[in-house]
Amino acid sequence: YVQQAWGELGITVNINKVEWASFLPMRRAGDYDISRNGWSMDYNDPSNMLELFTTNNGNNDGKYANPDFDKVIEESRVADKATHFEKLHEAEDMLMADAACIPVAYYNDFWLQSPSLKGTWHSPYGYWYLQYGYVEE
Repeated sequence: YVQQAWGELGITVNINKVEWASFLPMRRAGDYDISRNGWSMDYNDPSNMLELFTTNNGNNDGKYANPDFDKVIEESRVADKATHFEKLHEAEDMLMADAACIPVAYYNDFWLQSPSLKGTWHSPYGYWYLQYGYVEE
C-alpha cells in the first residue's frame, strides 16, 4: 500500500524483505530509511506511546532525538491531570510536526463469542483473559 500510495506522490519506495531475525537488529541499529514498527499499549495513558520517542528510550528504534520533546515529556510526569495531558498533547504536536513517526495502520481485533461463554473478558489493549471462563448451560 505504502509503495503505491507514495508512488502517486512521486516518491519511489523500494522494499527490502528480510527475515524477522535479521529485521529486528537492523531496525534497532537504524539501518534503514523507513521501517515498520508497532506497539500495543501496556497501560491506558498516552504517555505509553509518546515516551517511546524520548531520546534515550530503549525502544526508540527511529533514533528520534529532540531535547524540547524530552523536556515536555519530563514536564508531563506530574500528579496534576490537567497539566499531565496538556504536556502530552504538546509533545504529540511536536512529534507530528517533526514527522518522527508516520502512523499508517492501526490494529483491529474482532471476535465472535457465544452468549453462553461467561467469565472471560477482552481488554482494550488486545489481550484475552480466559482463566475464569466457563460455559453456562
